[in-house]
This record gives sequence, structure tokens and C-alpha cells, in this order.
Amino acid sequence: MGLPILDVAIGLSFIYLLLSLVCTSVNELLAGAMNQRGKFLKLGVERLLSGETELKERLYKHPLIEGTTAKGSSRLPAYISSKRFAVVLLDEISGPDGSRMKMDDLKRGIEGLKSSEFKTALKALIPETMTDAFQAHEVIEEWFNEGMDRVSGWYKRHTQIYVVLLAAVVTLGLNADSLHMARVLWVNPTLRAQLVDAASVRLEKDRPEEMLPLVEYPDPDDPTKSVAVNIGRAALSPAEQDLLTQVMGWDGKSPADGPLSLFALVLGWLMTIAALALGAPFWFDTLKRFMNIRNTGRSPVEARDKAA
Repeated sequence: MGLPILDVAIGLSFIYLLLSLVCTSVNELLAGAMNQRGKFLKLGVERLLSGETELKERLYKHPLIEGTTAKGSSRLPAYISSKRFAVVLLDEISGPDGSRMKMDDLKRGIEGLKSSEFKTALKALIPETMTDAFQAHEVIEEWFNEGMDRVSGWYKRHTQIYVVLLAAVVTLGLNADSLHMARVLWVNPTLRAQLVDAASVRLEKDRPEEMLPLVEYPDPDDPTKSVAVNIGRAALSPAEQDLLTQVMGWDGKSPADGPLSLFALVLGWLMTIAALALGAPFWFDTLKRFMNIRNTGRSPVEARDKAA
């Protein structure tokens, strides 16, 4: 058997992982409903174009982009491929009478841009010495991908606020008091063992970030057509749900019966909220480390028994 304190740590880490998955799943569904990815994508495009408002409007109204959204829909595309972006941008810069495959037309269009900042950026990307239009497209694609990496960082920081709020809702709704859960696990070795076994099963599944997004856009020609994915893998199994009900919940009881009890309850809630804010990937890795320590610490006799 493992050390009781280590098994308690494994149990708590496993509980935090499950609750974090709930928060992440709800957050992803809300983000999809509010078209958050589309809004952040548009913000990223605006930053790349550096003040070229008219060009941005023309870019989003270009048939290759506007045609990917449902007719009459106000939703923004949540995804634009780098290749499509390069084609549309250079097509708009070259103008209706030019060609995006002719360097002279591209350079003439760059000189006609209103934003000096964006013009300087494009001249650095497409210098006068560049003579290959295919190379210009490749450079713009790489530039767009780098910009989208920054957008991903903005999106993650933005969603962290919602994750904390969801963590608070889940914690209070389920009465997920960390201090109470630790006490329950400490005095109940059977429940501890069940949680350790369930944690081993969960670690055999994909990492939390590999389960996201909860939606995919399989058709590059229509970024508004999303398909729900990974719901089954991210969702809690009935066994995991049953284990959670054994360590948390209201059960019709009063939340506290005195000032000291109330203080301990609030402290336990805050500990859980702070833990869930760290995210499911953090607790997945932490749980794996604890399990490795536990498995390494087994005696040779126990290891042989397990193998048998």
C-alpha cells in the first residue's frame, strides 16, 4: 500500500483534475456560443493590418472569406487558413486591375497603402529585391501564423478570467471544500484506494489540452460549420461522478455551525477555486508525478504481486 499522505495528495489532485475538466468544457462551450474565437481572430487581423481599416473591411468582405460564412449570418469566421489569408490580402493589395502573382503590381499596391506602419511592415516582409510572387505568399503566410500565435496567447489570458468564475460556480455549487475533502480521504482508506485506481484509469486517457477544442472546423471552406468532438473523452465517467459525490456535496446540511467552522469552509472553498484556476493540464501532470512516486515506492514483493 502507498503512504496515506501520498494517496490523499493523489486523491485531491484527481478531484481537482476532474473539476478542472468540467470548468474547461463549460468554458469552451460558452466561448463557442459567444463566437469568442471569431472576435479574437478579427482583433488579431486588425493588429496585423496596423490601421488599415478599409483594407480590413475589404478583406472580410472578400468572396473567399465572406463566402465561408452562412448567408445573412452575423457570426465571424473562427478560423482563416494562412494560405487563404495570404491570397486574399495580396489580392486586395494588388488591386482590381493588378495581379497578386505579379511583383510589380504588389509593390505598387504596397506604395499606395495609407497606413505608414503597415506599409513599413510589408516592405520589410516583401523587399524591393524580392522577385518571386510565390515567395511573397509564403512570407505572408508565415507572418500570419506568427500573428495568430500571439492571438492564441491573448485568448488564453482572456479565458482565464472565465475559468476562475466557473471554478467559483462549480466549487460553491458542489460544495467542493478542499479541507473537508482532505479529511474524508484521510479517514477513509477504502475511498482513497478507489480514487487512486480511478486516477490510474484517467491518466491512460489523452492529456486535457489534446481533448480541446471541443469543436473542430473540418471544412476549410466553411469555418462556421463546427463539429462537436471529444465530448465523450472529456466528460466524467459514471464511476468518477460517483466518487465525487462521496467527497463533496451539500446533502441538505447547514454550511457551517459557527464562526470557526464558517472560516474553515470559506478557506476550503478558496483553496479549491485557486486549484481549479491552475487548469486541467497542470493537475494532469501533477497527478502523473504523484503516481510515479507512488509506483516507484512499492516494495519488490508488492511489484511481483501486481505483475502476477
